[in-house]
Amino acid sequence: MSSTDRPGPRATLTAANVLGAVAAAFLVFGPLSVATPERAWLVVGCSLVYVLRVIVTTYVTVQRPVGYPEAALVGGWMLVIHVTMGLVAMHVPGPLDGWTILGIALYVFGSWMNTFSELQRRAWKARPENRGHLYTRGLFAWCRHPNYLGDTLLFTGFAAITGSWVALVIPAIMAVGFVFAAVPALDRRLRAHYGDEFDQWAQKTARYIPLVW
Repeated sequence: MSSTDRPGPRATLTAANVLGAVAAAFLVFGPLSVATPERAWLVVGCSLVYVLRVIVTTYVTVQRPVGYPEAALVGGWMLVIHVTMGLVAMHVPGPLDGWTILGIALYVFGSWMNTFSELQRRAWKARPENRGHLYTRGLFAWCRHPNYLGDTLLFTGFAAITGSWVALVIPAIMAVGFVFAAVPALDRRLRAHYGDEFDQWAQKTARYIPLVW
């Protein structure tokens, strides 16, 4: 077994998210926080739901090996996200409003999109006749990276839940990373691995946002 097949990297990624959720809870419920209890609980709830999603993704839907460099990079970024959301929300004394409701809707929809798309692909790939082929059905028929889009939507919703537009820096950075780094890199790997299957799919399917790009 290679080092990338060991459970350590996955445990590291999970631990970073748990630590981030704990830090967010400390910030919004701490002595310096002016957040209302309702907003504080929403922020903590969003952090905990994301931790559960990371556990499902890390141990169920992601079948490829995960190494320590990837775990450290992704886990560190997730830690920054949790802390940022808690830090921003702790300075917002205002009550929940319409933007909060919109934020909850985006968070729920984005979480569903990310997790459901991965589960769809995993179930299809598990069939012997589909092994070695590219999955292009379900949500992947609408865009090539619905998991990335789902993450963008859910963190946009999370930012709205904090009550401050400052938190939108997180989904903005994430979207830039997807557009200029993650999506092109993954498309190159998929093209190299699947060849014509990828080219035919790419010709009729948007990369990141359906009907846009």
